[in-house]
Amino acid sequence: MALEFGLLVPQGWRMDLVGISDPIEAYETMARVAQEAEVLGFASIWLFDHFHTVPQPTQEVTFECWTSIAALARETTRVRLGQIVTCNGYRNPALLAKMASGEQGNKKREATV
Repeated sequence: MALEFGLLVPQGWRMDLVGISDPIEAYETMARVAQEAEVLGFASIWLFDHFHTVPQPTQEVTFECWTSIAALARETTRVRLGQIVTCNGYRNPALLAKMASGEQGNKKREATV
């Protein structure tokens, strides 16, 4: 098995979209990074399942993980998509399983949970 590399895309949680005030442009920035990672040969794209910025919560754009993965599945064709962390503390396990199964049907790619 060959060594594969993945990439964390900017989604706002780490203050990596600061200065982009338009949410559409912020999403397009995230999508462009995902598309470029795919072109460059990265094997996977990862997002955090967090709702606000760190180290302090702010009003900056932060994209929700599962919705963003569904959107990025439409923007990419090959890379695996996954959550570097997901929390069942604020999602019922049955809901989380349903969300993951919905992602698996998206573009006929496996969901990485």
